[in-house]
Amino acid sequence: MLSIVTATYNRELLLPRLYKSLTEQSCQDFEWIIVDDGSADNTISLLKEWTLEKKINIKFFKQANSGKHVALNLAFKNSGAEFILI
Repeated sequence: MLSIVTATYNRELLLPRLYKSLTEQSCQDFEWIIVDDGSADNTISLLKEWTLEKKINIKFFKQANSGKHVALNLAFKNSGAEFILI
């Protein structure tokens, strides 16, 4: 299995394009791990909605704004995959 990792901050308008692309992949043997790094927009609402749709395997985490490197480390700790793609 593969983990696709996205560290995000206030990207509510860009994430839907990525979500659409991931849901349209012919191979669905992956998990999408998103770490929201303290966004002030509606990113978390989007992620909750997509998780409920269950089109793909999504894990998401919210943390206080700490920087991309901290967000990636959190994602790596929570990955269940042999391979990770950022």
